[in-house]
Amino acid sequence: MIHLTEQNYNARDIIRNIFSPLIGVVSSHMADEICHRNNLSFVDLLQPFARLPSDAHFRDVSGTSVSIRGLRLNFCDVDWRPPQTVLARKMLNESVTNAHNEKTKIVTIAGIDLELPSAEPWFEQWRETFLTVQFPAEHEFTRHLLSCLLVLSSADPQIVETAHKMTQRVQQMQNITPQKLPKWFHPTQVLNSYVVLHEASHGDLSKAQQGFELIKSTFGDNKCFLISINSLEANTNNDIPDHWARYIKRQPKADTIANEISAPKSPQEAVSVISMPSIQMSQLLEGAAAQEAGSDLTMLHPLSPMQESATEAINSKFSISNESIASQTINPNVWAADFDADAPHGSCLNAHDVENLRHFVQDYAVRALIPYIEQLVGILSEGVTNKKGVSKSLLSATKRWFVTSKPGAGTNNQNAVIYTNESAELQTRKLGDLYFMFGHYNLAFQAYHQAKRDFNADSAWQYYAGALEMAALSAFMLGTSHRKTYDYMEDAIVCYLTVCKLQQFATRATLMSMECLKTARQYSEVAKQLIRMTSEESDLRSALLLEQAAYCFLVTQPPMHRKYAFHIVLAGNRYSRAGQRKHAFRCYRQAYQVFQNRHWSLAEDHIQYTVAKQAYMLKKLEDASRSFAHLLRPGSLQNAQQQSSFLKEYIQTQNELVKRSPELGLLPHALPHVEQQSVRVLTLVQPSNVPAPQVPATNIDIDSDLSTDESIWYKIEEMLVITAASNKPFVFKPSQYLYNKEHPATECPLAVQGEPIELAVTLSNSVRCSITLNNIDLLWRLTLDNEDVLSNVSVYEQQDDSASKAAVNAAIKTTCLDTIVLEEQAAKTLYFKLTPKLTGRLHILGVVCRMAASTEPNASLLGVLQFETQRIKPATAKQSTQTLLDNRLSIKLVPQVPSLSVSFSVVPGEILAGEIIPVSITLRNLGIAPIDDIYLGTDDPRCITLLDQQTDIPLSILSSLRDLSNDNLVKDKEIRRQRVFRLLQRPAGQAALNAQQCHTVSMWLQAPFTPGDFTLRLLFYYSLPAPLNAHLKYRLVRHIWKLKVQPCLQVNSTCVISNSVTRELGVDVSLKNVHDEQKAGKKSEVYINALSLYSTDYDLNEDKLYIMNNMGVTTGQAGAHCLKPATSCGFQCRLQAKPTPPPFTGVPPLKTLLQWRLTRINILPADHAQQLEQQIPPLYEPHGFLTNNETVYYNISISSEEFNAGIASYTPHITLALNWSALVQSGTMQRIANGLHFMKLHRLYETSSCPKNDAVGEAELRNRLSIMSETSNTNDSSREFALPEFFSERYDGNKNNDSFDDEEDYWAPNECNVSKRCLIEDESFMLASKA
Repeated sequence: MIHLTEQNYNARDIIRNIFSPLIGVVSSHMADEICHRNNLSFVDLLQPFARLPSDAHFRDVSGTSVSIRGLRLNFCDVDWRPPQTVLARKMLNESVTNAHNEKTKIVTIAGIDLELPSAEPWFEQWRETFLTVQFPAEHEFTRHLLSCLLVLSSADPQIVETAHKMTQRVQQMQNITPQKLPKWFHPTQVLNSYVVLHEASHGDLSKAQQGFELIKSTFGDNKCFLISINSLEANTNNDIPDHWARYIKRQPKADTIANEISAPKSPQEAVSVISMPSIQMSQLLEGAAAQEAGSDLTMLHPLSPMQESATEAINSKFSISNESIASQTINPNVWAADFDADAPHGSCLNAHDVENLRHFVQDYAVRALIPYIEQLVGILSEGVTNKKGVSKSLLSATKRWFVTSKPGAGTNNQNAVIYTNESAELQTRKLGDLYFMFGHYNLAFQAYHQAKRDFNADSAWQYYAGALEMAALSAFMLGTSHRKTYDYMEDAIVCYLTVCKLQQFATRATLMSMECLKTARQYSEVAKQLIRMTSEESDLRSALLLEQAAYCFLVTQPPMHRKYAFHIVLAGNRYSRAGQRKHAFRCYRQAYQVFQNRHWSLAEDHIQYTVAKQAYMLKKLEDASRSFAHLLRPGSLQNAQQQSSFLKEYIQTQNELVKRSPELGLLPHALPHVEQQSVRVLTLVQPSNVPAPQVPATNIDIDSDLSTDESIWYKIEEMLVITAASNKPFVFKPSQYLYNKEHPATECPLAVQGEPIELAVTLSNSVRCSITLNNIDLLWRLTLDNEDVLSNVSVYEQQDDSASKAAVNAAIKTTCLDTIVLEEQAAKTLYFKLTPKLTGRLHILGVVCRMAASTEPNASLLGVLQFETQRIKPATAKQSTQTLLDNRLSIKLVPQVPSLSVSFSVVPGEILAGEIIPVSITLRNLGIAPIDDIYLGTDDPRCITLLDQQTDIPLSILSSLRDLSNDNLVKDKEIRRQRVFRLLQRPAGQAALNAQQCHTVSMWLQAPFTPGDFTLRLLFYYSLPAPLNAHLKYRLVRHIWKLKVQPCLQVNSTCVISNSVTRELGVDVSLKNVHDEQKAGKKSEVYINALSLYSTDYDLNEDKLYIMNNMGVTTGQAGAHCLKPATSCGFQCRLQAKPTPPPFTGVPPLKTLLQWRLTRINILPADHAQQLEQQIPPLYEPHGFLTNNETVYYNISISSEEFNAGIASYTPHITLALNWSALVQSGTMQRIANGLHFMKLHRLYETSSCPKNDAVGEAELRNRLSIMSETSNTNDSSREFALPEFFSERYDGNKNNDSFDDEEDYWAPNECNVSKRCLIEDESFMLASKA
């Protein structure tokens, strides 16, 4: 038998094995029994040792000795017959089906890592089976028996008689005419050799020698051999390896062949993947009927064009019923039964017996076979020489002259020429075959070349093609291959294929050519020949050859990976049609490695769908699910109907996978897709149970955008922490409660037991059909402090008992929407709220839900949408490759701590510029432990004031009492003092707020004077008791107001000399209601209630108030004097020097100081003025807004030099505070607003505006620059100051206003010529001057 597998054969070894000498074997019954004790036949017994262990020598007719290296003898039972059509096809299919190779190798081509099988045993097995089941042909003799071994038993008492009977039987086979199977190489003179088997463990060696001597005396010494085997008993353990396992051929099962004929070859037909070709009984019966009618019969055998006779062909080819196939004679010596193949082999043999078998093969070849071959070569050579030229008739000679000698020309009948066995042409071919089989390739090439010419001349194209094929192989084995010899093989294939119509011989020649061309590295030619051999006749053969062609494209220079992918897809298609699902599945997966990520969407879909269907049929449901999931990927170009079909099959596959493998648990969903970067986790959730009409603190929302102002919050937090700790920590780390892609978690987030955790994730539907998600829940795993693990995964996998499920449900409470619908190619955000009841480490795994197509809600799939841990690059990473894990989904749950609930009274969304709104802050401790300290920080302290805030005198006011240049003041401490307030101050040792205690703090909010959007940030800090929790030292509550400031009142003021005689000073004030009624959609009436003066030297003269330009003053709803929108008025109030010196020495309390410096006068008060004034803090109180206005708020980024220069200088000035009220009406709703406008005057005839007027502001800037220039040349250091940076920026065109800078700190020079003359002007003097 031919053996080409499980060995690392090169091309020449393969060709030697295919065309090795064929030796027939006939065994007696007793000899078979001896061999069967080893579960082997005599043919099988010799197979592992059929190759000669040493070189043999062969002499040609000229006497030249040729060394034969690696000669292998092919032993074959004479009763062996090639299997019939259906059985042969089954053997070929099974040879491919049973061959597997899980080992792979990685090949990188064009930047693509291709995972390829390390070997293709299925191709090798098919090739071996294909060559084995071929019928011997008439045009070649390599498959004819050269000699015969007659195997006898030494225990046979009639051994000579048995030998004679066996000899007669063999001679009958050899002498039958016409020749039938088996066919003999030289039937008239066949070498018959006799082998006597001696069973050493049972027989007597002396008797065996006597029988052997009788055989030798009868048949000759050189033809007789004695082999001693079975030295061991059957049940004795031997130490020799099983040499025979890989040579045993299993007998194919015939009980299912008939079913394969009548039924589909593959269940793929049922799911419409592809229809497999099948043989129809009606066609076969029609063929039989046609033969009976005398019509020409086309050979149906797929591997051989010939049979022993037409009658045998009919009887064998068309008898395909169960009984006929089951009853076909299959020699067990050739095709081992299944139970025999699995049993151990050689159990009665020892090492000496194995050596006897090996020695017999060598001895037989040297003593008997090679001398016979030398003799046969001489006979054939003599016959060729004697008959050369004699056998050519006149007709033959004329035909050679006048008939075109090209394949395909004229009549294309390969049987047009019939040669006798004694013809010179066949003798030449036989001579070439002998030379080839025994390694004399030079003479073999000459013989084949001569035969080629003769056959070509006779137009015997089948013989011609065979001679061309062997001539090309001889040249290759000789090592003299060139382009012409390769063309020989090409011509042979074309002739077999197109002229002779012999597909099987063309296939064999292509397989031989493939090995030759691969050795020459002509891979493109190999691929071309293999592709040419594909046809509709055999899907299996086409698949195997296409796969080999695909691999050839990978080793060409340069590699052609696209052609490889294309042809491996074609191979997969042919495998699928042949019913080879495993190989089809493998080929398509290999092809996908090239097609993936190439933006060839439709090609990817085709491959993945085929892979999914093949995997489904192979019960590889996980692979099928992955492929179906890929078909639902984003960016697919399939239409809605097709994607809906994909989704349906995906759900079906997943459900079947879960049903078949429940141990897999929850499987991941392919739809919808989780946008991993969108996962947000909020560990601080403000309690929402605030009684009306209180408004809870806004805190951090899970949808908050932290990219804009998070740095401001961090700075406020830092000031709060340092103020509360009374010293600056070495490293400040801001608190983080919201985790997203911009703010990942390098450490595990902290959450408090019993407090909710919010999570948001965006899900996107990538297909063109809507899907519905039901029974939505969050999947989590909780590791308790004692290392016990609780997880709701077991609840959905139904693995735990009811008690365990109850414990899981009690551990964490989750709330979310139960059902959502995702429209086609839409995205939606899911919000979850978890409330942990235990402590430990919480891992959030994903979202569990039941997914279904909206059109078919009954077909649903329970699965999980998994969260993936993201990798982040830390800000301190020195290397670009250094990454950390984002721990936002691994939350540390700590025991309960105090929780502060902060709420506010209602603040209107739209307020007037300068309006003061009273706000009550409600603080409630929701925890079970007290809160030690509570602090409030803000980014704009000028706009708020608290009732119980500290009463320290601001530095800007203190500098008016004494020189601060020598004081040791700390910039950061002063900045913190301005922006941080301590709430609920208690004596030492008392908590600020006990458990479940509630307290209200009064606060006032003043809108800025500039209209537009206004944002105010408040950050509450509360410290936790030290022994309560080691993880949390303090907690924070955020609140932000975003208000719309509407314009209200424009006020301009100027200090003038109002009387030239008494040198009396006055303040001119002009007002205008600038409220835009149309733009705001509201009506407003403004009332000027009072004017206050803050001055060290002057008071307001209550008796000298002059109302001027009062044409715009009209009667309103709240009083007799109001300003309607767009109306204005003015007044002048005279000043008088303070009558008495200050009633204090040194630094008085702030309230005392404010009371002494303040004077007040009513202007045009409204009816409700007195009531409104009670709602705002008085100006003389330390928490009044006058204190805020007189305070210079330092910018956080101010330098120490600028800070020191600012506190060392004091600029005398007066401040006017205009108290006003307004009635704002919107539809039927109206409210009364109350506010203050402040104006600072530094010099005579300097105009100050509130809000700032650009024209007045430029003049004021010039005045201030002038006074700075003047004071810089004087020796009065108290008047030296630096122009604040924000001020120059405000007037250089940028219009920037820093909320931490003081905008009105200094006196400004006056460019008015009148003030420089120091004249006292009154009204009469002005009139005289004008006259």
